[in-house]
Amino acid sequence: MEPRLLEAYTGAAAMGPVIGKHKGVAALLEERVDALAYVMVRAYQDSITEYRAITDESLLTDVREVSAATVRCCLNAMRTGELRDEDFVPMIEGARRRALQGIDREAVLRAYRLGVQVFWREVTGTLAVTGTTSDHDLASMAAFVLEFADRISTEVAAVYADQSPRDARVMDQRPRTRLFDAVLAGTVADHHRGVDAFAAKHCVAVAEVRGSAPLADLEKVGRTLVNHAGALFWTVRHHSVIAAIEMPGQGREHLVRSLAGLPAGRIVGIGLGQVADDAGQTRLSYGEALDALRVGLGITGGAAIRPVFDHHQLAPLIAMLADLERARRFAGAALAPLTPVMDRRWVIPTVDAYLSHGGRLKEVASVLNVHQNTVKYRISELRPFLDLAACGGEESAALLMAVRVHMYLSTDAKENAP
Repeated sequence: MEPRLLEAYTGAAAMGPVIGKHKGVAALLEERVDALAYVMVRAYQDSITEYRAITDESLLTDVREVSAATVRCCLNAMRTGELRDEDFVPMIEGARRRALQGIDREAVLRAYRLGVQVFWREVTGTLAVTGTTSDHDLASMAAFVLEFADRISTEVAAVYADQSPRDARVMDQRPRTRLFDAVLAGTVADHHRGVDAFAAKHCVAVAEVRGSAPLADLEKVGRTLVNHAGALFWTVRHHSVIAAIEMPGQGREHLVRSLAGLPAGRIVGIGLGQVADDAGQTRLSYGEALDALRVGLGITGGAAIRPVFDHHQLAPLIAMLADLERARRFAGAALAPLTPVMDRRWVIPTVDAYLSHGGRLKEVASVLNVHQNTVKYRISELRPFLDLAACGGEESAALLMAVRVHMYLSTDAKENAP
């Protein structure tokens, strides 16, 4: 514990259990939540071996989001004068994920202690800038910071104690999870015990879930991938489940259909990487699955009827989007003939569905959830601007690529709008 925090806490003890309401300081710190989370994660990596070994960006994002939740919990206490049970849920769920991922309890506890130190330094620095560094302020704020530290230590210890007897299936999974996480991070050696399991042909799938799902929901998705899709290994992140799925004898299309047939539940979409037949290629397949999921959700806005995004099909589009300015210029030129009617909301979705399904009106109408006569009307309206008669040719393929680039860029612009 930092000396000044201990000194302030001692003062608080003399005053009694005071928890101050420091709304002004909280408001200033609210603007720095994400920046503080980055500083906290760097502190973990500098001081804790288990966190220094994390190289997977999605896992780092998970750790950062839990760190941000830690800051928000303290800020809520500063505003309201109380530590609320609901504010601890993100940290408790984060501890459950770390337990499943095989991160040692003491490492997680130390991370929270370091996080509290980072937060306290920011508090005292903010108080110094605002000129309100009275002993009373420091003491009252130290009281709830120490109360938070004590509470989160208790919660984390309870999570790890609960994991052992709670579910034998989770315990059986943990060594496999640790191995899979090591493969994804690239830290597993070729001679590592169990790595030969990755010699079977497999693909990595990443299933995105809605919101901040509790670990129980993520575990349910993981077991579903094992039981219904043939997953060999699986692990969890904050908003997703990652699985290495054995390639079925019926081929890739059968695997895509199997994933599409999974109970939707909280699954937003599934990205599927290319085939791998060793641990090194597993990492590549993982990156491909992430790219396919990102671009697929970018095109559909999370509203896909069949939320399986296959890198095998999306690879050209992913490559195009690697240079956004070039992609924007390509889409602008290809879609220029549609400029007079682009303000109609149905134009781009209709062109995409028509080209994707080879002009088959029944399928197009089903995808768009409209009557076939509506599709016929729309196509007749578009013919003066585009020749949609020859579906499947090179021009159609280029136009479809341009439409999807436009859809991705439009979704990205909406998400990044102020």
